[in-house]
Amino acid sequence: MTSAELAQLLSEANSADWESLASALKLADGQPPPRVAWLVQHLSVTKRGHWEAIAATLGTPLPPPELNLNGLCLWEVGQAQVLSAEGLAAPVDYSGARLSVAELLRLNARHTVWHAGQIAALCRGPRLA
Repeated sequence: MTSAELAQLLSEANSADWESLASALKLADGQPPPRVAWLVQHLSVTKRGHWEAIAATLGTPLPPPELNLNGLCLWEVGQAQVLSAEGLAAPVDYSGARLSVAELLRLNARHTVWHAGQIAALCRGPRLA
């Protein structure tokens, strides 16, 4: 995948109108359940970890510490767009695995939508037959 394709994948996982992190979070009405708050925090920490591993490999910028999850999602799309083909192919160590930067970004997108599904399930009220 090219940097533009990976940026698009991250953008869709983070903020597409349907089946994304943003669309799942829109289901939270008022105070989110504690599990949703934990998942939001977990996604923030994990996304930062992905980009810290990439920065250690490529010398790219780290995510600004003041960004919330929404800001982090926007920031990472911009960062993914400017990665070179060589940068995407570079090996990176993450969580005991050796991946290419492109593979880590795809993992990032999968991880995001995995938890978006959990958030959506937790935010939906009980359905009555």
